[in-house]
Amino acid sequence: MPRRTQTKKINVKKARTNPVGLKCCRKDLRFSISLVILIGMLAFSLLLLLFSLNKSVAVSAGTRAVKIPPVSNTSGLKKTVSQGLDDSSLDFKITVPTELGSWFYKIGEVKSLTDKSLSDQYMKIYVPLPGVKSNNFDQQYKEILTIRKFTGDEWNAIGDKCPSTKANKDICDAAGESIFTGPNAAGDEVTYAATKPTDCPNSIKAKCALADKIIQSFELK
Repeated sequence: MPRRTQTKKINVKKARTNPVGLKCCRKDLRFSISLVILIGMLAFSLLLLLFSLNKSVAVSAGTRAVKIPPVSNTSGLKKTVSQGLDDSSLDFKITVPTELGSWFYKIGEVKSLTDKSLSDQYMKIYVPLPGVKSNNFDQQYKEILTIRKFTGDEWNAIGDKCPSTKANKDICDAAGESIFTGPNAAGDEVTYAATKPTDCPNSIKAKCALADKIIQSFELK
């Protein structure tokens, strides 16, 4: 009898998904997402730091405040003794009556009233408001005098617009009144003008009145 041919059974095993590789992919994906978030946070922090630095530099370059302590009324001083302001960045000097007490001054620059491509130097004197405690400088101190420098051409242009009309009132008020017109040490024609506040509080009215004495002491270097 013919022999039966035995057929071999072939077991086909289904391939299983490799769990180890899947875990690695998930770890890589999480790491990539975390890295992107970390880079974004660092970039945002860097931008905030640069913005803060630029702001502080701009403020320092634009204006600066200097505290001047009052002169002590000792027996060696007379009532007529005054405090001098002779800052190296100014072309003029002034004296401040001792009656003013403690005071501050600021030096900075502001856009020209007639030519926006130019800037004018100014000096402001402040006194503290009694009974007021605030971290806001403008609330704690009151400006009693501003002296502003103009070129000869600027002042002539302002003179063409003033005395004030409704259209030019803001320019005329901001310009103030001339306290000196003539050549400076470099031979350039300049004008220094002064403005005083019209809303001086009653608590410092006597100090605001001293602005006229300060203006009278104006002297070009």
